[in-house]
Amino acid sequence: MTDWLPDLAHRSGPRYRAIAEAMADAIRGGSLTPGTRLPTHRELAWRLGVTVGTVTRAYREATARGLIDGEIGRGTFVRDARIRSWGEVVDAGAPIDFGLNFPPCQDDSEAALRRTLAEIASDNRAPALTCYDPSGGRPAHRAALADWLRHDMRMPAEAACTLVTAGAQHGISVALAATFEPGDVVLCERLTHPGFKSAAAARHLRVVPLDMDAGGLLPDALDSAIRQHRPKGVFLIPTLQNPTASVLSEARRDAVAGIVARHRVTLIEDDIYHAFAEGAGTGKAPIPIAARIPEHSLYVTGASKHLAPGLRVGAVHGPTAMCPRLMAGLRDTLWMVPPLVVEILVRWLADGTAERLVEAKRQEQTARGALARARLGGWLAPAPAASPHLWLAVPEPWRGAAASTLVERGVTVADGPVFAVAPGAGRDHIRLALGKPAQRAAVQRGLDQIAATFARDPALDRAVM
Repeated sequence: MTDWLPDLAHRSGPRYRAIAEAMADAIRGGSLTPGTRLPTHRELAWRLGVTVGTVTRAYREATARGLIDGEIGRGTFVRDARIRSWGEVVDAGAPIDFGLNFPPCQDDSEAALRRTLAEIASDNRAPALTCYDPSGGRPAHRAALADWLRHDMRMPAEAACTLVTAGAQHGISVALAATFEPGDVVLCERLTHPGFKSAAAARHLRVVPLDMDAGGLLPDALDSAIRQHRPKGVFLIPTLQNPTASVLSEARRDAVAGIVARHRVTLIEDDIYHAFAEGAGTGKAPIPIAARIPEHSLYVTGASKHLAPGLRVGAVHGPTAMCPRLMAGLRDTLWMVPPLVVEILVRWLADGTAERLVEAKRQEQTARGALARARLGGWLAPAPAASPHLWLAVPEPWRGAAASTLVERGVTVADGPVFAVAPGAGRDHIRLALGKPAQRAAVQRGLDQIAATFARDPALDRAVM
């Protein structure tokens, strides 16, 4: 633990804010380095002559700024200022990036795009694509996406209740806008997608975490939290949960569906990774929870992870009663998705291109995952073979310093606390997203560097905890 003591003599304003500002200055100046354990609330309060409540508020302010994070039973630690809330790294020259969860970019996608654009340009019967579309998409596009949800995602969707979004992140924002008012409580897994966290914060929602284990969400925790907090809804990622890569079992899905229906709350289900929970040896991905209770659910997915990030096309499906509110959310954010990119996706779904691109990504991600398991298998949580991200337990000596050390060694990862909703959640893990490096050889080099780093004694390294 550091003996850091801020000098507040020349700082004006509330004491809690002065402490947080002094902490920010110390981090920028290098006297507080990533992984440093800070004094306890009580100790710092005694040394500064302020109340424990003042220090607690200061630490809360610093946590909100992304300067520190805390873990019950272990203390409060300085975060690496280079690592932002979505996992990207500021001004780092790390050549191997396992941080942001990008799918592998493949030449097949570019070739398919050029071919389809040429087909559209030469098709005299092609629908007009330069005019305004209705919010939610033109009927033919909505029907095609509903068919995609039924056949590929196993979600019983109808065109009238399927709206076109600009990707899944946009779909999450639209679903939140349709379900909640500022100040409402929303439940979610204690580790979750940073995009949901930022969207909930933008709507001024109060996020309450739900307990998980290696198998994902604990249904009893959901039931208890609904009884205690009386939320309007819950946001979940049951399939290839981000960041843990867990896949909720059929039994737990049935239990969650029963709890949601019984309490009459709204489930927002993010199923962005559905296609990668199935494949050789794993069979079909589980049926979405939303398919069990469509009258209580908003189902969100997108084409970016499955096909190509440049196709910012997704879908949100909900019950008829919520369609007007979903449509209002679409109009308030961008009015409509550009019909050209939707037309490209629709043609890919119809001519088999989408299926081929998904399978190619599954194969590439399976190969990259196999490399990770060969080098880091003892530290990795179980995950389907084609999972685009893996949840890696950090060996005890490296906890709190792993992400910072790896950045210095040319490897970017997503630090566990980036995904935390509960205090201290994820501190003993990092997430590896293996899709961004262009070449598989770069993936192998990055994995080798992680294994070599964790095999070292941090007491011999620059990043001493």
